[in-house]
Amino acid sequence: MNSIEGKVIKLNKPGELGYKKDCLNMVGKIISEKEVSFKICKNALLGMWDNPQGVAVTDIGQKKMLFSFKDRKRGLRIIQNGPWNVRGNLVNLRLWMEGELVFEVDHDFMEFWIKVHGIPLDHMDIGTEILIGGMLGVLVEDEDPKVNGVLRISFLRIRVSINITKALPTGFWLEREEMPPLWVFFKYERLPDSY
Repeated sequence: MNSIEGKVIKLNKPGELGYKKDCLNMVGKIISEKEVSFKICKNALLGMWDNPQGVAVTDIGQKKMLFSFKDRKRGLRIIQNGPWNVRGNLVNLRLWMEGELVFEVDHDFMEFWIKVHGIPLDHMDIGTEILIGGMLGVLVEDEDPKVNGVLRISFLRIRVSINITKALPTGFWLEREEMPPLWVFFKYERLPDSY
């Protein structure tokens, strides 16, 4: 009899939980201390997403759900428009890559649109967005606050991938020459009040 000890073995994928090559696959994790009903979460998310056609949703346990989108562009728009929340609980959607085990998908990071308030007007530019985004986490996207050189909004808006295993930063003190430091604060879009 052969020993299994220390050997590398390959298991067949179960059909329903297997990676679907013709789809955009993602794993969603409900960020909550409490149990949340799979059915409630599934129905709420599909409703917020305007009930897209060709989406398979599977409960895989441990507050995780598998989503497979036939329409890849629609799936990407949904993940980019997050974060999503159901009954005050964030749902962290992450792409699932072929060859990766479903429980290996890392949910420690989450992308947020963040409004940065309190920046002096002479620093309202993409360079400042890149600096702040890099200090918060990984800058994913930024919006130029100026159109044709004219300031169109009174804050900076950036999308950043942030480590959610730590407390979300609320702001920082901006050093100024010959003046007291200025408090610059963050407003996270689509963040439930409980955070």
